[in-house]
Amino acid sequence: MKRITTLFLLFLVQIVFSQSVDLDPYHFNLSYVRLPFSPVLEKQNRTFSVKIKADGIPTFNIEEGYISDDIIIDGFKNVPENGYFSISVSLYEPSIASSEIKRIVRKEKDVYGVEQTIITYKAIVNCKERGSYKLDCAGDPSFNRLFSLDREYTLERDCNNPDEGKAFVVAVLKTIGNDFLESVASNITEQLSGSYGFVIQQTTDFLWILDSKKHPEFDNSKKALTDIRAAFNKMRYNQEITPVKVELDKTIQYLKAIDTRFTAEDRKDKKLRYSAYYNLATIYYYLDMPDESDIWCNKLIANKYDASDGEGMKARNETLRKRFAINKITTTHLDVEPRTNGIVDNSNDDKAVGANHSFKEDKEYGLVKLVLKTNDTISAYTKLSKLLNLDQIIKVSIPDSNGLHVAFKTFNASDVSNVIVGEYDFYSTVSFKAATQVSGGGQPVARFVRDVLNGKTISLYECYNGEIIIKKQGDQHGASTSSVGWQMNTRTKFIELARSCPKLAARANKNEFGNDLNSLRVFVEALDMCK
Repeated sequence: MKRITTLFLLFLVQIVFSQSVDLDPYHFNLSYVRLPFSPVLEKQNRTFSVKIKADGIPTFNIEEGYISDDIIIDGFKNVPENGYFSISVSLYEPSIASSEIKRIVRKEKDVYGVEQTIITYKAIVNCKERGSYKLDCAGDPSFNRLFSLDREYTLERDCNNPDEGKAFVVAVLKTIGNDFLESVASNITEQLSGSYGFVIQQTTDFLWILDSKKHPEFDNSKKALTDIRAAFNKMRYNQEITPVKVELDKTIQYLKAIDTRFTAEDRKDKKLRYSAYYNLATIYYYLDMPDESDIWCNKLIANKYDASDGEGMKARNETLRKRFAINKITTTHLDVEPRTNGIVDNSNDDKAVGANHSFKEDKEYGLVKLVLKTNDTISAYTKLSKLLNLDQIIKVSIPDSNGLHVAFKTFNASDVSNVIVGEYDFYSTVSFKAATQVSGGGQPVARFVRDVLNGKTISLYECYNGEIIIKKQGDQHGASTSSVGWQMNTRTKFIELARSCPKLAARANKNEFGNDLNSLRVFVEALDMCK
């Protein structure tokens, strides 16, 4: 009997320690500065001034200061004159290099199976943009450089008749200048910040957490990851990182101990060691300790569970070491000039809200849920008045488990799938071109838009400025119904959308639907009901 009992106990132990090792990503917040590869080392020299010359554009109806103010070099201050960098922008008249209206003939069968000849037209416009800007630096001529803003692109529009095609060409001719001017600041910002900018990163990354509740390390693993998230929540891009390192010391020691406690060569122990090695390599990287991170990258590679992760992280560590050497510092946490429009919201909310502030009784703030593109969900508080102008960024307060303020964090629309305010107010992020842009004249931008109607084939959204955005299910980008294309070709647009429903297309062909929210609702609902 004793022998049987002993065997039974050994069997139970085997069950406990043979539990599968399932891992889930566990996201945490980060705040640091991405260092440039071409830095201006002295902070007092990080200034720039801009001069715009666009006399050659007759349609130049945007203030020169508008472009100058919108040009950003992260970590630099835009000054009216005598900046360390002097940026001279020269813009010339965009032109239509060529245009044509093609006649297209195709055969289609109607609902009765009778073949018909369908004649449509396609307007094709080839455009050219011309411009350049020069960066001059009297203090260090090695920065001097000439950049091109030249670009060629083609615009196309399907039309029902040649007159619609001619009208489209005229519309392009009228708007091409403004579209070019509106893209200048973003293009210059992208190029200069990419090369010289000290970019504030308010972002997230992930570690691996055990998802096997029966595994003996589940509770310890969960506590370790909770402690890591709490420590990194206190990280600030412009504050010394040592307190975060000190707070993480016990957790780091726990993760290191896994290396010596689970030494078997079976898949389960390898997978558990993999999570510990990965987490340690990641933690040390964000603590500005690439050499220590390499130690655990090498263990990742030797562990052979997923060697590619270790190799990729070692390459990232090497890049960080190069950035440190070029910038002559050993930290990504420094006081830099924040940008005033873009990823960093330079409002006074941080100053108005003190540590451990409770938002539960603060009527100016409301609880929101952010669903990130990583499928992680974050509950936070945001200023309700800012929802009225919600566009490309949302700034939220990350609370602790008691609902007390921990840190402000800014999210780009491109990193978020949905925002849920209260129980019934829903926002999505949709990439589209602003109404002032001619199709092809600029890249679609991800923006927060309020959900209006989610149909089976088409969804409708409303932008903060009143633009209605229409997006077909499965399409990568949406379209503003306030754009030139929709304004000039409303009937054609509805006919194209109703192609799968001949009856609805016939109604659209009779101009039954207008370019307004009510008509769009009726159209989408009718399309969903079509059989």
